[in-house]
Amino acid sequence: MSDVIVQTTSGAVEGARLPGLRRWLGIPYARAPRFAAPVPVESWPGVRPATAFGKQCAQQMGGKVQAAQLDNADYGEDCLHLNVWTPEGGAPGPKPVMVWIHGGAFMAGSANPYDASALAAEGDIVVVSINYRVGVLGFVNFGEALGLPQIPSNLGLRDQIAALEWVRDNIAAFGGDPARVTICGQSAGSMSVSLLMLAPSACGLFHGAIMQSGAVSLIHDRERSIQDARRYAELLDLDQGGLERLRTMELVKLFEAQVQVGKELKNGIPAAPWFDGDLIPASLEEAHGHDAAPVPLLAGATRDEIVLFDLMPGAILPSKWADLEALLFAQLPRDHAERVLAAYPRTRKGRIALASDLTFLMPTRNFAERHARHQPTWFYRFDYSHPIAGATHGLDLTLSWPFAGFKMALVRGGPASGRRKALGERMRSHVAQFVRTGALGADWPAYTPQTRKVQVYNLRDELADNPEAERFTAWAGRDVSPGVARG
Repeated sequence: MSDVIVQTTSGAVEGARLPGLRRWLGIPYARAPRFAAPVPVESWPGVRPATAFGKQCAQQMGGKVQAAQLDNADYGEDCLHLNVWTPEGGAPGPKPVMVWIHGGAFMAGSANPYDASALAAEGDIVVVSINYRVGVLGFVNFGEALGLPQIPSNLGLRDQIAALEWVRDNIAAFGGDPARVTICGQSAGSMSVSLLMLAPSACGLFHGAIMQSGAVSLIHDRERSIQDARRYAELLDLDQGGLERLRTMELVKLFEAQVQVGKELKNGIPAAPWFDGDLIPASLEEAHGHDAAPVPLLAGATRDEIVLFDLMPGAILPSKWADLEALLFAQLPRDHAERVLAAYPRTRKGRIALASDLTFLMPTRNFAERHARHQPTWFYRFDYSHPIAGATHGLDLTLSWPFAGFKMALVRGGPASGRRKALGERMRSHVAQFVRTGALGADWPAYTPQTRKVQVYNLRDELADNPEAERFTAWAGRDVSPGVARG
């Protein structure tokens, strides 16, 4: 049998051989009828080709439904597929595994644009990337809003857990070690990692975690999730007897409702995970008090996260002074809110710093700080700056993943060559080292509440002692969430 034909629990798949590695694309890891929990894939006869990406989840982002991103050869509801890259050579025996969870504000995105060839080959690790349900298909609380217990909560997160179960049961056949699995994600993927670390049903499915820009605070509370889902129900003319209609209506109608709910929100998105008290904790406060999975953690964020959202149309995250102040005073004691505001100058730079800290950087660092009390933890800040957007959200991906082309060079701030290329290679090297060993070298000491050492990524890296200590102290471990119920 060819070494690119692998037997899985559902049947054989045939991948392709590339220089230095083998690759399998579009392997179904689960199936799920609309608004149902994922279940194992039915077995198939013969050998299934695994040389092309599977469908991306039907999705919509922005002010108008794009039919081309709902149901065609590239998009659709049959989207629960994953991809595997296995390097050749390297250390003998089964290789450690990294599972990549893409971002996209829980509304969009897929694993398909991420080519893990370099990461797998350079790092001597198996890389798995996964698709999961997003937007209205994955993160709207119809179950509680309509009194329909048949619809489980947080379907997109349940998809991710199903993918990890597939990895546990199958990755050895691809040369991976199911006892050394690290989950890794950016933005919504990073928040997903933080939630999986708090999900009892994910316990034991991974043995390390990497969070890149995002933690538990940028999701919805239960009240907000019900409130938004009821608005969907109004727009779709649904009631408690509407399960069959919900599952069979035209896909475009669901996304038209998503667009309308999004238009009615300020500084928010119309579909996101929520604290359900079932799969994950019942509230942000409970999440803070919940012991996370006992695994090593590598976490970090970019310095100027919010600039991307300043440049994007719409307002999915708070970035204006008035909105930031309102959130602080609504969710923190007044004296605490005033201390936080006092740590930021009333300038454009101060606003960017506050908005970046509130949304991404401080929640990620606070998560790492809590985790470091019990488990080995490392923390970084990404400071490499785009000439216009600074060290903004997602810029790190353009260096560490091999995105090519002129447009991507503009997004990156220049070609992936010279010192930029070297920075991306260092970042991949650190990720791979962490996946292989659960630790980093002597030149990057662990983050602890006593030392607070932070790796600062730039064209020339440095190790910082508790950077922005005044701001970190002012937050005092608290997070502020835009995802609370609307008044």
